[in-house]
Amino acid sequence: MDTATKVYVAFSSAELFSSTQTYLLNYPEGRVLSNEEILGEIRRRCSEIQFVGTPEVKTAGQAAVEIEDQIDSLDGLLYFGSLSTELLQTGLPTVAVYPLWGQWQEAFHAYKGSRVLVATLPVIPDTSEAMFSSRLDAIADKLKLVDAVTRLKRLKILLITDKPVLGEYAPYPWQTAQEGREEYERAYLENLAALGGEIVVRSQQEMVSQLQAVPDAAAGEVAARWIAGAEGMKGTNEAQVRESAKLYLAMKEMLDKYNANAITTEGYGVFMYHDGGLIPSQGLPSSMLCTEGVIATSETLVDSLITQQLGLWITGSAGFNGDYIVDVENNKAYIGHCESSLNPYGDECRVPYVIRNLPQWPIDEQEIGGACVQVRLPEDEPVTVVKVSVHDKKMAMFSGQTVNGEQLFPGWDEILCRTKVAINVDAKQLFEHLDWWAFDVHRVVFYGDHRQTFADLAKVLGYELVVEDGSLQICGS
Repeated sequence: MDTATKVYVAFSSAELFSSTQTYLLNYPEGRVLSNEEILGEIRRRCSEIQFVGTPEVKTAGQAAVEIEDQIDSLDGLLYFGSLSTELLQTGLPTVAVYPLWGQWQEAFHAYKGSRVLVATLPVIPDTSEAMFSSRLDAIADKLKLVDAVTRLKRLKILLITDKPVLGEYAPYPWQTAQEGREEYERAYLENLAALGGEIVVRSQQEMVSQLQAVPDAAAGEVAARWIAGAEGMKGTNEAQVRESAKLYLAMKEMLDKYNANAITTEGYGVFMYHDGGLIPSQGLPSSMLCTEGVIATSETLVDSLITQQLGLWITGSAGFNGDYIVDVENNKAYIGHCESSLNPYGDECRVPYVIRNLPQWPIDEQEIGGACVQVRLPEDEPVTVVKVSVHDKKMAMFSGQTVNGEQLFPGWDEILCRTKVAINVDAKQLFEHLDWWAFDVHRVVFYGDHRQTFADLAKVLGYELVVEDGSLQICGS
C-alpha cells in the first residue's frame, strides 16, 4: 500500500512579471528561478512527500478542478500565489507561498482561521545564500507538518485497560462532569477518527498473560542491558528489573500482534491493585520504547500520546510527558513522571539515568513492583511545553528554561515522580490560563524552541492554539 503523503502543487505564475521583466536586461549576471528549479529544491528537501502536479502555470480555477478530481487521494496543497475561495474550500491543509518579484502581493495574506501556512520565496534569489536556503527550508518544514498530520491517518493506538474505551486515569471526572463519560468518549473518538487515528482496546489480563509467557532468559538479557546502561539502582533490584523487562517484551509482542504503532497502558496505582495480581511498573518499558521511537504513554493518556507522537515526527524526540504544577510565587513550572525517553534532543545522545522503584511503595515495601527510571534531563536549556486536547480540538503551549531542581527544594530527586524538570516561566500567565478541563493535569516537554513549529501545527490540525504564557504572537492564527 502506498503510504506516502500526497501534496498537490500548482504555480500561478512563472519567473518575472511585467514590471520586473527588464531585470536581466539591466542586470545580465542576475539569476531568475524557474518553477522547475523551485519544485526541484522542494522535492529534494521533502523526499518523503509525493508531489502531484506540474511546474506549468495554472489558474486557481484550473488547479481547483484538478484537485476536485483527485481529492480523496490528496493530503495537502502547495500553492505559489494567492489562494482563491475555490482553493480554500478544498479543505486541504495548505502551504501558500508568495513568489516575491514574480507577482504583486495583492490578495495574499495570512488566511486567519484556516488550515493555511504562509511563506515567501523570491524568484530572484537573495544575495545571502543562507537566507535563500532558509526560505526553502522553512517551506519544507511547513510541508513536513502536513506530512505529520497525514501520518495520524495511519496511527493505530493499542490501549490496555479494563475500563474501555479511554481507560481508568483519563478522562478525569471533572472533564466528564458536564456531558457524562459516555458522551465525552463518543465526541473524543469522533474527533480522533477525523484525524484518522484508531484505538484498539485490549484487557490488562491479556497483557499479563503475554508477560507470563516471556522466557526468563529473554527478560534477563534485556534487564542486563538496562542495568549496564544505568548510573545505578535505588530501591529496586535485578529481579524487579527483569519483571519490567518482561512487561517491555510483552508490550512489544502485543504491538506486533495488533499491528499497532503506539501503546498506552494503565500504570501506577491501577497496576498496583490489579485483580489478577500486581503488574510490574511500565516506567522502564515506556522509557525504552520511547527512546526507540515507539510512543508508549502510561496511564492511558491518549492526548499525551497524540502530543508525543506528533512531536516525535516533527522534532525527532518523544519528549517527556508528566504531571504539571504551576508555582506562581517561585515563577516556576514543574513537570514529573516516572518515565521519559533517554534522548531528549531526538538524536543518538543518551542522558544518564538511574533505575528506581515507584515512589508509591511504603517504607517497608521497597524492592517490589518492577522498576521505573529517574532520567537526568538537561538543565539550563530552552524547552517548549505542549498538550493537545482531541476532545476540545485545542493545543496548549508555553516555553521556558530548565533549571536545577535541587537548588529549589532539598532532596529534589525524592519528591513525588522519579523524573522531573523545573522550568523558569511566566508563572502568573500560566496560572491565569490553566484549563484542567481541556488539557487535564499533564503536559509534554520538548527540548528546544519549537514555538512557531507547534503554532503552525495547530493551524494544520485546525485546532485552536492556547499560548498559555503569551510568549508568542502568532501570525495567521
